[in-house]
Amino acid sequence: MKITFYGTAAGEGWPGVFCQCELCREARRLGGKNIRTRSQALINDDLLIDLPPDNQLHSLYYGLDLGRVRTLLFTHSHSDHCYPNDLELLREPYSHTYPGRMQVFGNAAVGRAVEAACGSLGGECERFDFHEAQADRAFETGGYTVLPLRASHMKTEDCLLYRIAQGGKAMLYAHDTGAFCDEMLERLAAEPGKLDLVTMDCTSQSHRDDGGHMGLVNASEQREKLLRLGVADEHTIWIVNHFSHNGGWLHEELEAQARRRGFLASYDGMTVEF
Repeated sequence: MKITFYGTAAGEGWPGVFCQCELCREARRLGGKNIRTRSQALINDDLLIDLPPDNQLHSLYYGLDLGRVRTLLFTHSHSDHCYPNDLELLREPYSHTYPGRMQVFGNAAVGRAVEAACGSLGGECERFDFHEAQADRAFETGGYTVLPLRASHMKTEDCLLYRIAQGGKAMLYAHDTGAFCDEMLERLAAEPGKLDLVTMDCTSQSHRDDGGHMGLVNASEQREKLLRLGVADEHTIWIVNHFSHNGGWLHEELEAQARRRGFLASYDGMTVEF
């Protein structure tokens, strides 16, 4: 399996769209890995996680081939993760070549957003099926076994993390979220085998965050929980992702700080095979 990170920023992007703070100005000046778009990741070539407003940009700059995506998982309905209007572009006359129907999964709030967006360009979209995903209820799709897990992110909807398994490999996609709840850990522990890769929220980077996101200190604490639980081991690849300009570190410093704690720091366009 492999994961490619196409967007690694929090909701404002980095540099922030309307922001001229010191870190955003420096990111513009330095460019490269300091430029971060809204959150999105691809598993292999056919399972996409989240559909932000930056889909076309990811296609143009990083080679994301949306025409090969067969399954789409939404983590929650925040606009930096859920821009369902682009699902309209699956159909004629916007796409002449997309084969079959995309299988789309998300919580009830995402379902309402998708329903509201569908038909915004006129007509009906006949090229995707929406399925409501619920925490702790695994499903099969496109050769993957997907287990939605409860995130600790917001109180107004059931935000989801995902354990994704295929061919004896398994990974955990864990953001947006704060500290893992006991219910989530118990359900994760019930699954057989170890996690080969874990990617965790690190929105606040240098700052501790005991709310709906995490900093690097929090991510380290959650890693220890997973190790004690026995769902990960010394072979697990650990990655931090989803960064805000409020976190205080540009990429070079973030990468160094993450490495000291045993994490890789993601950047837009990064691919990790496992």
